Amino acid sequence: MAEKVVIVESPNKVKTISKYLGKDYEVLASVGHIVKLPASGKFQLGIDLENWEPQYVLDPTKKKVVSELKKAVKNAKEVFIATDLDREGEAIGENLVHFLNLEDKYSRIRYGEITKNAILTAMENPTKLDLNLVNAQKARRMLDRIIGFRLSKLMASKLSNYPTKPTAGRVQSIGLKLIIDRENEIKAFEPEKYHTLEAKISEDVVAEYFNSNHDGDHRSWIYPKDIEKIKKEIKGPLEVKSIKTGQRTEAQITPLKQSVVFRKVQGSSNVIQSAMQRLYEGYDEGGLISYPRTDSTRLSQTFINESKKYIEKKFGKQYFSESIKGVAGDQDAHEAIRPTDVSLTPEMAVAKYGIEGAELRVYTFIYNTTLQALMKSPIRSTLRYELENNSHKFKLSSSKVIFDGYYVIDGYDRDKELPIYTEGQKIEVKQYVYSDHETKPPARYNDGTLIQMLDDLKIGRPSTFAATVSKLKERLYVKAEATNLEPSDFGFQVLEKLLISFPGTINEEYTAKVEADLDLIAENKIDYKKVLQDFWDLFSETLDTAYLTLERTILIPEQVGEECPDDGGVLIYKNSRRGDRFIACANWPECTFTRSIAKKKWFNKKKSTEEIN
Repeated sequence: MAEKVVIVESPNKVKTISKYLGKDYEVLASVGHIVKLPASGKFQLGIDLENWEPQYVLDPTKKKVVSELKKAVKNAKEVFIATDLDREGEAIGENLVHFLNLEDKYSRIRYGEITKNAILTAMENPTKLDLNLVNAQKARRMLDRIIGFRLSKLMASKLSNYPTKPTAGRVQSIGLKLIIDRENEIKAFEPEKYHTLEAKISEDVVAEYFNSNHDGDHRSWIYPKDIEKIKKEIKGPLEVKSIKTGQRTEAQITPLKQSVVFRKVQGSSNVIQSAMQRLYEGYDEGGLISYPRTDSTRLSQTFINESKKYIEKKFGKQYFSESIKGVAGDQDAHEAIRPTDVSLTPEMAVAKYGIEGAELRVYTFIYNTTLQALMKSPIRSTLRYELENNSHKFKLSSSKVIFDGYYVIDGYDRDKELPIYTEGQKIEVKQYVYSDHETKPPARYNDGTLIQMLDDLKIGRPSTFAATVSKLKERLYVKAEATNLEPSDFGFQVLEKLLISFPGTINEEYTAKVEADLDLIAENKIDYKKVLQDFWDLFSETLDTAYLTLERTILIPEQVGEECPDDGGVLIYKNSRRGDRFIACANWPECTFTRSIAKKKWFNKKKSTEEIN
């Protein structure tokens, strides 16, 4: 047994970190949490409600892991807690110290990427666990247990004939509320008709009608009441009334946080999260990206300095930007998601590690966006003609890239060249083209846009976003067949029950306040026990009232839309005791016809993470 032991969370990190540290260290994995909250005590919460302490017990599924850890640390002189760089990782570390009796010989090391330099630097700068972060995680865990257990039990008692056992949660139920609020917006939406007009001067030159008296987004609109009048008045050539030239600098790119990756990269939240984790843990030679579960958009000065050398050498000194959004010092705990090696292009990553599928899509997006965030913005020269016909205005504009800046990474659309006109010149129009339009309802959320909204509202944490979306799907609160997150009748029923009795808890403002309180606990600015007690006093009273007043609802089974092949009855969706969904005849038990449903499966190979049917 080694005298120095390092404990990480994931077994996938063991080989790489062992290689960095050498034979004097033994690297072992806790495989995530080693403890769980038991379903015991008052209300089966597993919480000491008098003193507000979680009553953790060793997870029975981790007996072998804990036994191996105890053997390894028994004779060790030093034990390094190297769990992940978030509150969850800090809590796992605290549990390891407590259950392995490491109080007198542990150190905490923190690293934002799995590279040799990052690991060795962390080993040279050991600290202790941050108990404020641990308290924030404990408070979140207890809040989620109370809300989840108590509300889920209430829902199960007030609903019957449900397709899956209903659950509720502090963040999960807000996710459901956002989906249903959007669906209600779509149902209530009344389209507005409008017209647009283009003056076709040639195949490549088309001027657009605009009305400066209309609001910004509506300046190109012609309202139905005006269309016939405009058709009569607009005839013949256009006259050039003014010519404006100038320059426009494109917006600066912001370094990446996790929610943006979910929104921008194609794939379900589970697939994208698995891909990010694989890239972070690496391929036996270190991680390809920094810690992914972050809401920071800052980059360390060390990484910026390395990137400056690379960009100036590859593209030229004129491309590197001295002004970068969200710069932070090396002591800052969280950085934006970024590549660990700025010189490892996506093409090189494919050749070296064979990455493909979702992992390649994620790495390419992170790599390109990070480089763009470190580069100067493109500059365009602009040309705008303002044209008139019978006092009606048209615009004709173009731009030309005069400095490509971050466009050099993934290119840009071909510049549109315009003819040279002079003020007062008459321009012949080949055809005036009118088009009919109507406004579209807001789009349903998908995995990425829902996660982005949760992040924007400060609800939930990067470590829980993907799990929240997965839970909504597993509970069948959204339609399984839908591409986007379309709520099911079951989802509507559950949310309706929750909002009747808990409008003060199941709302965006309250949930965001809880997240803010957790941040204050992490900063040692408020007492976590007071936060929990204040919540409990109000929640318990509301829950008691709900049990007395909330009516019971019998749900109508969801129909498949097919006849039973045995007796011609209606086919419905049902769930087995194990929770597996299947199709059955509504005339059961007289008719025993059933049919299984092909599941959507996930796989995570060494070199690929994709969704299959």
